[in-house]
Amino acid sequence: MKRNISIRKILQVFLTVVVSACCMVAMVGAARIEDNKMLSSIAVHFKNDKKYHFIEENEIMDLAINSRNIDVMHTPISKLDIHSMEQVIMQDPWVAHAQVFIDNNRTLQMYVTQRIPVARVFQSDSKSYYLDGTLSIMPLSTNYIYYTTVVTNVPELKNDSASWALRQQIVSLVNTIQADTFWSAQISQVIVDTGGTFVLMPVLGDHKILFGDASGMKEKFNNLFVFYKNVLNRIGWDKYQTLDLRFHGQVVASPSLPYTGPIDKAVDKMNWINSIVETEAANDAKDSAHVAEVKTTHMPLAKALVKKQVVKPVVKAKPGQKPIAKATASKAKKGAAKVAPKKSQQKTKAKINKDKNKKQAKPKYVYPDKKTH
Repeated sequence: MKRNISIRKILQVFLTVVVSACCMVAMVGAARIEDNKMLSSIAVHFKNDKKYHFIEENEIMDLAINSRNIDVMHTPISKLDIHSMEQVIMQDPWVAHAQVFIDNNRTLQMYVTQRIPVARVFQSDSKSYYLDGTLSIMPLSTNYIYYTTVVTNVPELKNDSASWALRQQIVSLVNTIQADTFWSAQISQVIVDTGGTFVLMPVLGDHKILFGDASGMKEKFNNLFVFYKNVLNRIGWDKYQTLDLRFHGQVVASPSLPYTGPIDKAVDKMNWINSIVETEAANDAKDSAHVAEVKTTHMPLAKALVKKQVVKPVVKAKPGQKPIAKATASKAKKGAAKVAPKKSQQKTKAKINKDKNKKQAKPKYVYPDKKTH
């Protein structure tokens, strides 16, 4: 049987094709017209600019526009390379993400997300930079100073596996510290020790904390908090010098030792010379004092002794008696015979007593009586 061809359907299909073609032509023409137009404005937006200001709007403009040596405002939109603008902005170390497009109002929109530092790193060669959560290295910003946890004595971070592992441990440890309000206030510095282990320096207390590696961080911090609460709060925060958390379920505390500062060799030698000079001066002073004492005390005493030891004539005894020796000392021995002194002896004793009263601190000497002949 022959099919009847519907003219109505044919007309519908034809009209549909014509209308679609017209729309396509109109859209292409409008797009060409728009492509030949110029930009009306440029807008730069930072998604986290309320808290961080590591990079400014003029720096983004310099990267995306001014460095290309093209007058963007007088260049047709079709000749602008939007993709290359995004790539240039992403090369900035402080940019985490960038998006560039042109809206219906012919405004060049640039949305930029800044990187957020996690730690301030000081290498062993005094080089300093920031480290963010994606383990990326960022130089110090000239526009904004960001205060965060300090990590010192870090070896040079390269692109090898060991450096990336150390970066991961640093970021994990610092994030754990910053996530807790107590530890973020208590821990002021993280030191990288040999072997990739960590030493924590607290704000309160004179001790240091041997933390070990980044494994079991929550357990280590819990043990340290219990030790703070039950031990240091009772006996004092200056009783221990080292707290070791490297052992499972333990806190090993070492008592404080008296601090001995570094010895300056030049100063130490000078102190040695000064001690010799001072010793010699003290010895000279002692010798001078001894000579002066001999002159003032012992010489007059010796003269008095010479005068005192003069032998007196023996008094002749009567018939039938033994001769009696005259007493010359001021005090006689026990059991010796007492003889009444003559006038000359009394004068000599008075003179000696007078000399004794004039000279203070003079030693007293006792002279024995002469033996009888």
